Amino acid sequence: MARTSTPRAAPRKRKSNELIVSLDEFAALCGVTPETMRNHLKQAPAEADWLLARGRRGVGYKIAAEAALAWYRQRGAGDGADTARQAQLAELRLQMLGDAGDDDGLLLTGKQRYEEYRAGEAELAYRLSIGELCRVAEIENETVNAVIELRRQLQGIGPTIRRKFALGREVEIGIDELIAEKLIAFVKVLDADVEPVDG
Repeated sequence: MARTSTPRAAPRKRKSNELIVSLDEFAALCGVTPETMRNHLKQAPAEADWLLARGRRGVGYKIAAEAALAWYRQRGAGDGADTARQAQLAELRLQMLGDAGDDDGLLLTGKQRYEEYRAGEAELAYRLSIGELCRVAEIENETVNAVIELRRQLQGIGPTIRRKFALGREVEIGIDELIAEKLIAFVKVLDADVEPVDG
């Protein structure tokens, strides 16, 4: 028994300058993942003239970019309830964060916030690796060690001057007290965690 053949649809005519994109390229244009876009395209009308080839095994999507973008925008624009919901969520985040949240950041989704955080982390790691930034704890440790060594060196000045010029003990004590005062002032200016100099 012979099967009746069904007539094939006539191929869609394209403009010569029309930009044809793949699923991945169209997803990137719309700012979504290819998986998300594949789900959107499943809901596209069967007679959509901008969908030149539907993806299936071994065959990729062929999409007329301009007309498809218009369909995608129209599809999202019709959802006014979603926009209102996003505004409500932004308002709630503003109430919770107060001035800590900026206007642009309030409309970000959790995933977008996480991506922004990861990008910030990567930037800090890069700036640290090229020597543009340094860790505060490392600088504090080096500063404290430098101040302790400076104090050790300066405390030997009084006895050295006394012996060199055959001066009295009161001159050595006066020099030591002056050095101690200057060191305490220096440590206060640095705000370094160093034990005070014994008088």
